[in-house]
Amino acid sequence: MLENLRMETRKNRELNNEIIGRELNDKRERLQRTEMLLQEPVTTQSELERLTNDTKRLQRDCMGLEDKLKASAPADDKLGIFKQQAAMLVKKKDLKQ
Repeated sequence: MLENLRMETRKNRELNNEIIGRELNDKRERLQRTEMLLQEPVTTQSELERLTNDTKRLQRDCMGLEDKLKASAPADDKLGIFKQQAAMLVKKKDLKQ
């Protein structure tokens, strides 16, 4: 009976060490990810404004190119209706954003 208790204690100790070891590894990985995030440079307000301006400029350029494409496309384009619908959906999406 004492031998059974010793075996059960040994088994429980091994399970405990395994569970705690797994949790410890998870915590270490989480700590490393957090430290990496903290080491990244901070995004400043001026950088955000620059990126926003770049995005707006690129959107204007895309719209200009789309307009040129529409102007050069033949009138009997079979996909024209679908392109118009897609453009309308894109505009609605941009307005919502």
